[in-house]
Amino acid sequence: MSRDDQIRHGILLFEALVDMASGTPSKSEALLQRRGDRAVADGSRNVTSLFWRGRARLGEGPLWDSRIDTLYWVDILAGTVFAQAAGTGRPTRIDVGTQVGCLGLTDDPQVLVAGMRTGWHLLDVRTGGRTFLADPEADRPDCRFNDGSVDPAGRFWTGSLEDGETRPVGRLYRLDSGGAYTVVDQGFYCSNGIDWSPDGRWMYFVDSRDDVIYRYTFNVESGAAVGRQVFADTSSIPGIPDGLRVDAAGDVWCAFWDGARLTRFTPDGAVAEQVPVPVPRPTSVAFGGPGLHTMYITSATTGLTEAQLAEWPLSGSVLRRAASTPGRPSTPFRLAREVTA
Repeated sequence: MSRDDQIRHGILLFEALVDMASGTPSKSEALLQRRGDRAVADGSRNVTSLFWRGRARLGEGPLWDSRIDTLYWVDILAGTVFAQAAGTGRPTRIDVGTQVGCLGLTDDPQVLVAGMRTGWHLLDVRTGGRTFLADPEADRPDCRFNDGSVDPAGRFWTGSLEDGETRPVGRLYRLDSGGAYTVVDQGFYCSNGIDWSPDGRWMYFVDSRDDVIYRYTFNVESGAAVGRQVFADTSSIPGIPDGLRVDAAGDVWCAFWDGARLTRFTPDGAVAEQVPVPVPRPTSVAFGGPGLHTMYITSATTGLTEAQLAEWPLSGSVLRRAASTPGRPSTPFRLAREVTA
């Protein structure tokens, strides 16, 4: 299926969801069912709505802090971190002056750990002040950190990529609480979504350009991730796998860039549900809100034509959708040594 066909299919899927929410039958719903997506047509009637209207070039890395009821996300290309508390209509912007790929909480609700083009930093969200931790990609100027997440024991995992995403030189790093880091795996085109199963036995990791979600056997105590295997070959799903999150039941939710959808996989890698979203390039998802029953979805405008932006006016915004199964709270990065941002 071509990219234009994927986007048109995304429109049909979203129209079907809106029609279903209103109880009105539609031609698009019939087409949706004929294409084998009955999980959407017969499933939840939750409607995707707007959390923040904006035009992020590459919105990414949504992260919910339950301690202060705040959603964080980034615009990678603009070098901006956003923070928006629940119930407020406008986010706080923190311009960090360089590309920023991912965020993690720390034990201080006012300080984040961030993966930037210039390495890992602690970021004070009140002042914008940064404290440098390490930069393992410093000798590779065409590479940068992309997605990242904190594991159940408080280590910050971050993947890297080459800007052109044409060579498999991306690495998967683990930043430990003592400040030391390790290259755990390598050979990726576009390192992306990272998360863990509820019991901590599995670690999930995306290589977007290879159309694959991997799974590692994970040891929470030691931080070892071994035995990489294919969890889901996504080449038959419209779009490209991007950021992901695992819900409390162990299902894996993945955003599909150029697919205008989220896809839910069961713990054995089977597709369980396809959820349309009103943007062609959703990038990632996070669970937040009361009881972690809300899904927040970031999106991008980069690479879209003016005609596509007119057709998809919410591109670059942050969306939200009620989740039948809640997510799990984010674990803070626990830096053992005393560092002040």
